Amino acid sequence: MKKIITAVILVLVIGGIAYTLYGNKLEMAVQAEEAMKTSSFIPVTTEVVKKSNLSVSFTSNGTFEANQELNLQSEATGKVLKIFKRKGDYVQAGQLIAQLDDELLQSELAIAQVSYDQTKRDLERYKNLSGSDAITKRQLEDIENGSQNAEAQLNMIKKRLSNTKITAPISGYINDDHIEIGSLLNPGMPIVDIVNTQPLKLKIQVSESEIAQIAVGDEVTVKAGVFPDKEFKGTVNFTSSKGDASLRYEVEISLDGETKEIKPGMYGYAAFNYDKEEAILINRRALVRGLKNPEVFVVEDGKARLKPIKLSSMGQDQLVLLDGLQEGEKLITTGLINLTDGTAVSEL
Repeated sequence: MKKIITAVILVLVIGGIAYTLYGNKLEMAVQAEEAMKTSSFIPVTTEVVKKSNLSVSFTSNGTFEANQELNLQSEATGKVLKIFKRKGDYVQAGQLIAQLDDELLQSELAIAQVSYDQTKRDLERYKNLSGSDAITKRQLEDIENGSQNAEAQLNMIKKRLSNTKITAPISGYINDDHIEIGSLLNPGMPIVDIVNTQPLKLKIQVSESEIAQIAVGDEVTVKAGVFPDKEFKGTVNFTSSKGDASLRYEVEISLDGETKEIKPGMYGYAAFNYDKEEAILINRRALVRGLKNPEVFVVEDGKARLKPIKLSSMGQDQLVLLDGLQEGEKLITTGLINLTDGTAVSEL
């Protein structure tokens, strides 16, 4: 009897243990099922697509350049007799810089002038006789041609004589000179380098998105690297119509007023500020495949939907939406790593 009771108790204990284990197994299965349901939703953060006021600002750097630079070359042959302007001097357009020996040309001019005057008198006399039979038509034509040749010869010598007076074609400072008294010049030889710094120019390179904002006549703020606390006013006077291989566009800015403290070759930068109409801004971190083929995820009915969009780059982090989304849509900004089109998501 005692053995029977022991056996019954043992069976009950084993049954209780088995029941408990079975219950735990069912509970674990339910928990696992709930965990699977939870993990099927990828947590994401979103922001509502909406318009906001857009103010475009950017800065671009470059170097200052002279308004005009000229390497003046000789047009005549001759020895330098006098030098009126030296390196560092300021010259006005048309002002005499140097004088070449013109003694022989003066003699040639006197001879050419006598010849021209003679042919001119002969022409007048032949014209008076042309009404009679004293001269032939051929004789009149010959004297007319001779008079024209004499006039051309006279004008050519006058031009050569004027070239012995070397004058400045533009106003500016003589940055370098290449002649001395007694130097023998030939056509094409350098005489002086003239630099006109007023108004000074700043040449910069901008991106394709920035060139779309800039127009000739825009006023900008300019600073020089050596004067970081001093501002200058400038006006855009040129924008290139074609970009280079890296899609950079040249912009030329003319500085207003006197800027004698800034020298050509110095480093400078220009600040552009534009107020625009309302636009939809997209944070760069929401992009899936970068700017070349931009796409983003939006939330629709609890699922992530991939949409292609068109953008205009406007700064380091913010992008302007041109097409692809509507106001009110929910744009996914974080949690993009494991997303695919149609993935169930939960908003945090």
